[in-house]
Amino acid sequence: EASAAENPIEIRTSLRLWLGIGVGAVLLAVVVVGWLSYSRRGSALTESDSILLTDFTNTTGDPVFDGTLKQALAVKLAESPFLNIVSERRVHETLRFMGRPPEERVTAALGREICQRQGVKAMMTGAIAPLGSTYVVTLKAVNCQTGDELASVQQEAASKEEVLKALGRAATALRGDLGEALSSIEKFNAPIEQATT
Repeated sequence: EASAAENPIEIRTSLRLWLGIGVGAVLLAVVVVGWLSYSRRGSALTESDSILLTDFTNTTGDPVFDGTLKQALAVKLAESPFLNIVSERRVHETLRFMGRPPEERVTAALGREICQRQGVKAMMTGAIAPLGSTYVVTLKAVNCQTGDELASVQQEAASKEEVLKALGRAATALRGDLGEALSSIEKFNAPIEQATT
């Protein structure tokens, strides 16, 4: 009788043990996969890599954002000792060699072509779009060879006057996602209003 009564207890104990082992293995797998994807993302770029800025896609209908956001982003990213931004002069020269006007808008497709010709590892695309009465600023870094997204950040601006600040926050976040050390970001991170004046 005693052995018959102990059997269900032993079975329950054994089931709990195996269930605990199974849950532990799943958690370990999730942690390993998360760490691997984070470590790959964290080292998206190195200090020797260059990045090309494309022109912003502006779907707001407001021409004030045409050209100005790319210029502000270039100034903001130039304060980083980690990121090497491809100069406008080099972009214009490449466009000339491609038989295109040097002042042509650099779309994502054209940017990728320039990157491949120049051996540039990544490009950054930007977009601004209306969202009700607010604006959404999106920045994406893409590997020029594979087309894979390296990092992406979105920031919302409550008004037209806040767009520049949202762009600054997005640029700062993207610097970290591309592999720049937090200490470097904190040291070289002037407010975008100061950087662009």
